[in-house]
Amino acid sequence: MSEALTFDPGPAARVRLCSRRDNGWSALLVRLLDNAEEAELDLPPLAEQTVVLVSRGTTTMESRHGTRWWRADYRPGSIGLTAPGRPARLRWHGPERTLTTHVHLPGALIDRTALDLWGRDADGLGRPDVLSVEDPVVASVAGALGAAALAGADELYAESAATFLAVHLLTRHAEAPPPRVPGRDELRTRRAVQFIRDNHHLPLSLADMAAAADLSSFHFLRVFKAATGQTPYRFLTRIRVERACRHLERGELSVTEIAQACGFATPSRFASAFRAQLGLSPSAYRAAVRPQQ
Repeated sequence: MSEALTFDPGPAARVRLCSRRDNGWSALLVRLLDNAEEAELDLPPLAEQTVVLVSRGTTTMESRHGTRWWRADYRPGSIGLTAPGRPARLRWHGPERTLTTHVHLPGALIDRTALDLWGRDADGLGRPDVLSVEDPVVASVAGALGAAALAGADELYAESAATFLAVHLLTRHAEAPPPRVPGRDELRTRRAVQFIRDNHHLPLSLADMAAAADLSSFHFLRVFKAATGQTPYRFLTRIRVERACRHLERGELSVTEIAQACGFATPSRFASAFRAQLGLSPSAYRAAVRPQQ
């Protein structure tokens, strides 16, 4: 469940729209906020990469990290970026209420994107974190996501935008080298990763995954683990659990149907894998997220 989903800004802002609650989106979270003219609040560390777009109004925003306050003037089109796990104390004041669009990208998406771009997860990079930046591309995508949520667009729109936004943010606003030219083994690993994502619902064997990379099973196991830090089976299970979370959040299928749809041989194996990754059963996860819809 998105931590941003449960964060209540109190009197500082009114939530006009929540894409999880109002649209059933699970690929990312979009919230439209109507903010008070003046307020102060503590922002908890969130697991998501947060993008804030000012869509209407002007204000002066201040953010404290440690003992130092940082200040920026916000106007329509201004962007704020907050990295996952970064707490802050915020305060703002202006002549009018502001409307903002908050886009929360899952930390797992940021890590997968960094892996695709540089062959390592985002822990070793300087994740996008800045009080104010002008970026017409981010402003356009965030604004389009807000408009799409208001219009009730299908989640495919959100999934596509989330992937593009993750690539753009890491490429333009992370402290990382330019994307390097991948080697032959890395290209083969990428093919295998895409094959696993596309076919996670099937009973894949190590030989199946190795064949997608055009490698022997032994060589594939070594190359894949060196590139991703995980064995192919552990990666496959992670993908299956991630897809299962989306089904559980939507509430359209039973747990048994989700187990089958996500490639688990039996519901008990599904429950065991799910609990190992998230610390709770599929039913408990559904009970936790469904009241927020």
